[in-house]
Amino acid sequence: MIIPNFKAKNIFEVDLEFYKSLGISFLICDLDNTLDVYTCKEPTERVVEFTKKLKESGLNLLICSNNSKKRVEKYAKILKVSFIYQAQKPFISKTKKYLSKNGINIDKCIFIGDQLLTDIKVANRLGMKSMFVEELENKNGIFTRINKKIETFYKKGLESSYCKNWEDIYVSIKKS
Repeated sequence: MIIPNFKAKNIFEVDLEFYKSLGISFLICDLDNTLDVYTCKEPTERVVEFTKKLKESGLNLLICSNNSKKRVEKYAKILKVSFIYQAQKPFISKTKKYLSKNGINIDKCIFIGDQLLTDIKVANRLGMKSMFVEELENKNGIFTRINKKIETFYKKGLESSYCKNWEDIYVSIKKS
């Protein structure tokens, strides 16, 4: 099964201290329907503020998208964050090469995305923590729509005890 470590409604609801409590310093995020809707060419104010808070907290954002260089580069440059375009998720070679080249320790990363078959699968293959978020909008390209239909089978596993809501984990971490 393709099961993430954590789940959340969206990336913006997660307390940044949660990541720090896990020893995370890099948030590797999918772009389309995770950070912004796929029709959004430039970061919304919500994403700009989120990125600013990440940087102030000492956390790094790396955008990892299967989208084109033109799309991802323009978006990432506005935020002044690193990016991987045409990542070929769920294959790991391009992401693994980027992390290795930049000396980024997988144990310090969490992959966040709205698709089990690409985002969460690449995280699992890399041995990286992962967080599944609900898509921001139910509008997708043709390949994503196909993936979403297939994912309905896998989502049943998310209701099991294998995948925990980030808040439940954070509460138990804070108590200990």
